[in-house]
Amino acid sequence: MITPFFTVTQDDEFVFIDIKISNIRFKSQNIEMVVDDNLFIFSLQPYYLRLRLPGSLVDDERAKAEFVSKDEKIAIKIPKLNPKEDFKDLDLSAKLLARVNEHTANTNSNPNDNDNALLKEVNTVVTGTIPSKAQEESTVKANPKGPLIQEIGGSSVTPPTMEQFDFEIEQKMPTPDTKVQVSSMKYGFNNQYENAMAASLANGNDINELSDPDTMNADDRIMERLIKENIKFDIEYYASNFMLANTLNSEEEDSGLKDALAWVSPVTKSFLRWNKKQQEAKRNGQPIENIMQLQLSQKEQEQTIDLPRRSYLISDPRPIYYTTLSLLFAYCFELRENLGEINIESAWTIGKLSPQLSCLDTQLIQSNNWTETNMLKVVVLTSIRRALCYPLHRNYDLILKTWDDVYYVLRSGKRQVLKYLLAIRELFRFHDVYYVYKMIWLDDLSNWALSDICDEFVLRNIAHELKKQVSQLSKGEIVFEKTLDPQSDELEPISIDEIEQFAKESVNT
Repeated sequence: MITPFFTVTQDDEFVFIDIKISNIRFKSQNIEMVVDDNLFIFSLQPYYLRLRLPGSLVDDERAKAEFVSKDEKIAIKIPKLNPKEDFKDLDLSAKLLARVNEHTANTNSNPNDNDNALLKEVNTVVTGTIPSKAQEESTVKANPKGPLIQEIGGSSVTPPTMEQFDFEIEQKMPTPDTKVQVSSMKYGFNNQYENAMAASLANGNDINELSDPDTMNADDRIMERLIKENIKFDIEYYASNFMLANTLNSEEEDSGLKDALAWVSPVTKSFLRWNKKQQEAKRNGQPIENIMQLQLSQKEQEQTIDLPRRSYLISDPRPIYYTTLSLLFAYCFELRENLGEINIESAWTIGKLSPQLSCLDTQLIQSNNWTETNMLKVVVLTSIRRALCYPLHRNYDLILKTWDDVYYVLRSGKRQVLKYLLAIRELFRFHDVYYVYKMIWLDDLSNWALSDICDEFVLRNIAHELKKQVSQLSKGEIVFEKTLDPQSDELEPISIDEIEQFAKESVNT
């Protein structure tokens, strides 16, 4: 059976379902439609559509269906059981297609009893590897850790409050007797995947920076990431970009840096216009919107329908939010650097700037690091370090403007976050080498952003905390280890603030 493309809209009394059917002949008596409370079923060979709507419908004499030949669609009108009830998220097609929520685990069970963190709602064979692009819909066994906090696709979900969701780094007592299973290291969304990188590496995956990603534990990934960032960082390159940014009023060629610094994101413009309207409405005593209302485009709706149907047990949602933040930064940086355009190298840049992709690093900070206390600051510092190592333009002011872009994306709400995640996913979706990151991260992240577990309240608070952390950050905190003495191999710490001072002094002398 084929799931047809469809759209769902509403007014105060009716729900309107338009179902696209192409190049088939049919008789009206061959169409079957069922309305049962919030369930709608449409069947016309070879098409089958089952929707679960956010509210109840009623099948009476007001219900109507007609074939619109010029648009090749069947237009269906069904009355609401409760007139004027607002049905939420009708443009999120994948949510309407979801099956009845089912318990996917017993919260009192022993988490070591089985590997059920990922329960795919499709009839596929569960395997332990992703050997090829042709098998990209394979799923990998997972290992739930700790108590069940959130269940995406489950029947009873409590969104996290800010009391539950804090940015303080968790401290754990070291366990020297613990034996690490080197042959089975998990990574990706919710640490669900293993042995997924080999095929991609064999095909020349140059986003990956780990020497042996399938066998490295979290602390080893962090260590190798930090070492390679220190090696990659170029003091002269950064100093050159710094001086270039400070002489942009001259006739010197700026290589696009001036335009990148001046560029304003359409998302930022849109949010500021919306926010201004809300402030005016508040002053005039009119109703205001707490959340910016955005609609998915037809292309984006088709992309959500294309997402694999999965349910997840998530023991700790914070790394997922941090990964989303890193990816948003990488994507916003790429947009700013290219003035809103995407090119053939965009997937590479986004992958390199995201430690969760290039180094499979969701932990971001060593287990024995007791100096940092705020994970958002760690996310910010990590993204800044990578943005000073890999892109064409390695400029601190450009990075700060990118964090402003991320702030406005978060303030625009989960719909905008979903739009960006879908856009990132498309860059990796058909790539012959990088598709593995779609499999281990971007499919699941998009599903997560589509679900109710991705919380508007948490995103807004992350936005405000992000702005605070970025504003309090100093250049002296961004430190690399380099060999400064040509007569010695000893590594010495140097901050970008020191590099800028040296650059200024060299010009003045």
